[in-house]
Amino acid sequence: MILLDIMDKFKVGDKVRQVGINGPEGIVSNVRVETVRNTVRVSGTEEPGVTVTVLWDNGTLSHFVPEGLEKIS
Repeated sequence: MILLDIMDKFKVGDKVRQVGINGPEGIVSNVRVETVRNTVRVSGTEEPGVTVTVLWDNGTLSHFVPEGLEKIS
């Protein structure tokens, strides 16, 4: 998934739930982009890593890759 697509898909304040699980709903509290230093890269084409932080309705705070969440209305 391209970084810009991910940044457009999830924004702080969006209501989400885990893909494929009938559980609590939550609110996106942070979207973090992590890059790899040039000296550590295996190749020059590595995509940055993206982590979505979710505060669940039950009070739990979790971190997910974007593919593990779906936005709900």
